[in-house]
Amino acid sequence: MRLTGHRPFSWQARLYRRLRDADLPEAVDIPTGLGKTSVMALWLIALARRANLPRRLVYVVDRRAVVDQATRFAEHLRSNIADDLAETLDIGRGSGRLPISTLRGGFADNREWLEDPSRPAVVVGTIDMVGSRLLFEGYGVSRRMRPYHAGLLGVDTLVLLDEAHLCPPFEALLRQVAKQRDAKLGPASSLEVWTPPFRLMSLSATGREQPALPPGCVFTLDPEDYEEDEVRKRLRAPKRLCVTELKNRTSLVSHLADCAVHLGFGGHPARIVVYCDRRRDAVKVKSRIDAECERRRSRGELPWTGQESQLLVGERRIYERKGLEKWLADRGFLGGPSDPPEAPIFLVATSAGEVGVDLNADHMLCDLVSWERMVQRLGRVNRRGESSAVVDVFSVRPNVNDRAATANNERTARALDTLAAHLAPLSSLPLGVDGRRDASPAALACLREEVDLPRFHGRLVVGVDGV
Repeated sequence: MRLTGHRPFSWQARLYRRLRDADLPEAVDIPTGLGKTSVMALWLIALARRANLPRRLVYVVDRRAVVDQATRFAEHLRSNIADDLAETLDIGRGSGRLPISTLRGGFADNREWLEDPSRPAVVVGTIDMVGSRLLFEGYGVSRRMRPYHAGLLGVDTLVLLDEAHLCPPFEALLRQVAKQRDAKLGPASSLEVWTPPFRLMSLSATGREQPALPPGCVFTLDPEDYEEDEVRKRLRAPKRLCVTELKNRTSLVSHLADCAVHLGFGGHPARIVVYCDRRRDAVKVKSRIDAECERRRSRGELPWTGQESQLLVGERRIYERKGLEKWLADRGFLGGPSDPPEAPIFLVATSAGEVGVDLNADHMLCDLVSWERMVQRLGRVNRRGESSAVVDVFSVRPNVNDRAATANNERTARALDTLAAHLAPLSSLPLGVDGRRDASPAALACLREEVDLPRFHGRLVVGVDGV
């Protein structure tokens, strides 16, 4: 609690005991909103208790998040380390304690993690930056330094792969690195004593099957964990979902924008997040929202002054990212519970806002994407169960009458199969009396436990009646 400022959940206490005993699970599968990033703090505490754990922690994110909250969390831990804990870990005092380095595009590696390999260190990086270094081809690293980077990342290192369901090939690569390393050393090798291990712990919130892992290697919630008041509140956070089918893609932008405006101005002011799979759709949605709000303002229809919107995409310079982070924090999209806004606030995002950013909106609108991405999006609305969220999903049915489509029957069939696969899990969610489906984390967990969803390389391949 002294490190994070929050009382730990019971699952965090159980995982800490396993880390303290050097019993690391291969994967951690915890519903979104319950603090998976805290594994970083658990590792640090266990290390201070002389646990036999790797001394370097590498936190890997799937993509360049606009807001690098993993680095922020590590810096928060460093600022809260007491002197007695710092002395136990031998990580120095003041601003120099616990080296933290960020390896991602647009950031210069401060190389703090390289200065003293015997000291604990935290490295936050993207797949390309960390993976290239492990494979002796580090981006921006001289040829002479590449073996050093590979050696330090491949020895005495615990890799936390966040949102592992989004990058199964890289997860398989990391598991192969660990497996090959152990195979080369062997149980009787003298090198085993001198080279601390390379360990991988994948983090996910989708309940995906992991056939490559032996039974019992995935850490999940126990029945008693559901009895905690805060856990129960977050797992049962009301998210009322409705799927609307559109006949063509040209109407997608207008539906997303108009429904967002209706939600924002229909009742109490709210924070609305709109997800678009395509960047050009996101730009058009934001432009349409701005135009409609300006029209209402010119006609004097706004019951309050002001309206704000922002576009969240991945391609931004460092200065722009910092400005966007401040905008999100000031308007209550980041952090804990915040006061209701005085005017509606609209955030239009692409996939850059699905992972690596702990957004917390009041309502959500989006186009239809794969199940894993839908779970990520649903985790960005009403995260703490403070209200009742409206979630509108728009699916676009392939136009089989289109000349290009009929000329390629195989492509049309593939598009229909993809649509069916994406709709299948949403159609299985419990239907409420209001005609909307229950998309709370608890409902998603029940769905994956009760319904057998065949998977192929992480994609659903089930069908839907009538499609």
